Amino acid sequence: MATYKGVDVSQHNGNVDTKKLKASGINFVMIRSSYGDIMSYPRQIDKKFERNYANAKATGLNIGFYHYMYADTVEAAKREATGFVNLIKSKCPFSMPVALDIEEAAQYNMPGQRDDIIKAFISVVEAAGYYCMLYSYEAFLTAKVSAALRSRYAIWCANITRTPSIAHKMHQHSFTGRVNGVTGSVDLDTAKVNFPSIIKAAGLNGYKKNVTPSEPKKDTPKKTVTRYTVKKGDTLSAIAARYKTTVAKIVKDNNIKNANLIYAGQVIKIIK
Repeated sequence: MATYKGVDVSQHNGNVDTKKLKASGINFVMIRSSYGDIMSYPRQIDKKFERNYANAKATGLNIGFYHYMYADTVEAAKREATGFVNLIKSKCPFSMPVALDIEEAAQYNMPGQRDDIIKAFISVVEAAGYYCMLYSYEAFLTAKVSAALRSRYAIWCANITRTPSIAHKMHQHSFTGRVNGVTGSVDLDTAKVNFPSIIKAAGLNGYKKNVTPSEPKKDTPKKTVTRYTVKKGDTLSAIAARYKTTVAKIVKDNNIKNANLIYAGQVIKIIK
């Protein structure tokens, strides 16, 4: 099974050299766009968001974005999602998923509602036409997110000690990775599926859906009908030759019982 190497970056990684990332074998980059309610607090847009996006695009890396959520109510989750969607829409099209990052201690310890706030956030994002994953560390996902909800969304699972035991499509396997292009530690990720192909084929993240063109309808030639009045001495073979058709067709089209028996004054249809 093919896998794809990636990193996730934010302002904490400083100035990332995406050319060096690509040269070192990195296929994709997940860029932190924001955290919390950026509609109320625009300073919570990641300070390196624009730079990381512009450089990754110029380099030809596959790009995705993630938002770190603070919300602990459904309404707050919807508001954060709306701010996130408004922020990334100018970056379309892009070929990796977007992701909801939920891992706050308050969210872990809150009584119930986690499934509801996750669904509220992702529903807004999906309605805007994006492929949205759910990110957290494995203990959070297994203990605090229902199995039904985990099966509903693509999971980006953090586990730095082993391969996650839950179903997942992306694995964050290191917080202290070293890659040429990033000074210091960086999070390392492995994608288990070809997200760009999936996203483009589905027409998500700003791409137009691939539609197999249907065969054009062939125009049915219009039939022409000529009415010929039989004259004395005519034969069907002579009439057929004159109108470039066949005796058999004239017989069929006119329901003639005996091809050798026609008479003067008889009207015959010549259909082409």
